[in-house]
Amino acid sequence: MFSEQQEKWLKRVEDLFLRYGIKSLTMDDVARELGISKKTLYLFVDNKDDLVNKMLERHIGEEKALCGQMFAEAANAIEEMFFVMEANAQQFQQMKANIVYDLQKYHREAWEKVQDFQRGFLYGVVRANLERGVREGIYRSNFDIDIVAKLHIATTFQLFDEDLFPQLTYSKETLFREHLLHYLHGIVSEKGMQLLKAKLS
Repeated sequence: MFSEQQEKWLKRVEDLFLRYGIKSLTMDDVARELGISKKTLYLFVDNKDDLVNKMLERHIGEEKALCGQMFAEAANAIEEMFFVMEANAQQFQQMKANIVYDLQKYHREAWEKVQDFQRGFLYGVVRANLERGVREGIYRSNFDIDIVAKLHIATTFQLFDEDLFPQLTYSKETLFREHLLHYLHGIVSEKGMQLLKAKLS
């Protein structure tokens, strides 16, 4: 969909948005950081909104590929979740707290893409992990998979709420780890608890 050069640009733009937020960066800033003229940038995107949308499309594609790779390599459902935790730790740590707010307020189409990704692909990933864990006997079988999957996705996005978790007080990496461990402790079976303890020791 994107050329190799465009992929590199969009990855760099994503890094910039994560570090500085979306609203604070102008198209002049972006062109300068990419080492290209504004004219060249506007040959690729129509405006900042289009840039944000394209950046998210690339990011979502990368996330889907990464999930497939991690889950194929994981020995069991709990290891899948630890792969997710490790893969997201660095990204969460460098993420500017207001990026979700910027998307919601200034880039509605992009925010809708994020929500579609949550409700579609991410829901499917979490549900598949729950089903795998139940099959493997490491998650309990006496809970509603649909509800628990949706609860997990919904609460994950609460980690970005600055009123609840101000960035100056809470490390995003620690928040995500505590959230995931709280989630796992609620669903593991006795067999799963032994695996979880082994992973944490």
